Amino acid sequence: MPAPAPTRERPPASLLIFALVTLDLVGFAIVLPLLASYGARHTPHDALVGVLVASYSLLHFVLAPRWGRLSDRVGRRPVLLVGFAGSAVSYLLFGLAGSFAALLASRVVAGVSGATVNVAQAALADISPPAARSRAMGLIGAAFGVAFVIGPALAGIASRFGEAAPGLVAAGFAATNLLLATWLLPETRGSTAPRATTALPWAGVRVPLAIAFLETLAFTTVYVALPLLAERRLGYDRAAISWLYALMGLTSAVVQGWLVGRLAPRVGEARLIVAGGALMVLGLAGVPATQGGALAAALVALAAGSGLIIPAVAAWVSRRAPAESQGHALGRVQSAASVARIVGPVAAGAASGALGLGSTFHGAAVVAALAAGLGAVLQSGISRGSRAAAATAPR
Repeated sequence: MPAPAPTRERPPASLLIFALVTLDLVGFAIVLPLLASYGARHTPHDALVGVLVASYSLLHFVLAPRWGRLSDRVGRRPVLLVGFAGSAVSYLLFGLAGSFAALLASRVVAGVSGATVNVAQAALADISPPAARSRAMGLIGAAFGVAFVIGPALAGIASRFGEAAPGLVAAGFAATNLLLATWLLPETRGSTAPRATTALPWAGVRVPLAIAFLETLAFTTVYVALPLLAERRLGYDRAAISWLYALMGLTSAVVQGWLVGRLAPRVGEARLIVAGGALMVLGLAGVPATQGGALAAALVALAAGSGLIIPAVAAWVSRRAPAESQGHALGRVQSAASVARIVGPVAAGAASGALGLGSTFHGAAVVAALAAGLGAVLQSGISRGSRAAAATAPR
């Protein structure tokens, strides 16, 4: 008898999803630290730079829930492959862009196809029990963190070889990632037969969605105001700014990939949100008044706070959403964050021009404090529910 054909062994699905999303986000992390600077070369208006940064999020806001719902019906794999392909095209356009309009076109392509994060979260939810959702959502956050260690460093190195080099490097990573995903990525949803989705329990997710909006709104300040502050006030070049983003990425990777998984089962998601909001307030308030090592400490606090909030919110929503609507539910979380990424960069650009860069960070600190307050509201609801359950328990 002929020997059976060898089977292709795949790594564990969760590890594979983490690796593919990380590679996809490396390109994102190469481009993002350079976007405001590149845009400013083609327009003298800070508000237009904010529009450039926000354009991706406008399309992501509209399309992320729809991509998520489609993945609930037809499977995670085909939607992820479309997203990875769109990333490759968008980064190639970014590298070849010679005008503001071309830069904007690259972000439009990225926004139209940018469904990888929420669909990857849904894929991890497919293979994770509810009690382990915080750890699973932390993997996606860790992918962001690792990408923002590698990506900005590559951006700083590649920028020495010309304006187009960072975008071309990002496109190369994205194309490689698409080939690996086509070869290795399994379907996690179970049955791939189309099925109807269940309505979301909105009463249980409104506050977490508001937290996602506020946390992201506060954090978007670093996309626009941080590079401008570093260039204009501190005299940093692009390479130095890229290393600031790498520091935040490393912090986020450690917090989301390791710390959240250890803390969430002990203290719960709501307390993580409160602690994360407090750290963000400290970091944002400290950035405009510091430089050198103190600036690095403020950015570490900011990244750590954001790293606590993001997986906690996603896990909260995932555990309260029906199994057949995970893509839709997590798409709503991404949609709430995308609204903030639309409003935040535009507001940050306008505020920096009208009121100064310091006021932009101080306003963001107030927004982070509101997110912490809503986390306290969640925790209060948990405490009331526990007391009510104890009061009605048979004695």
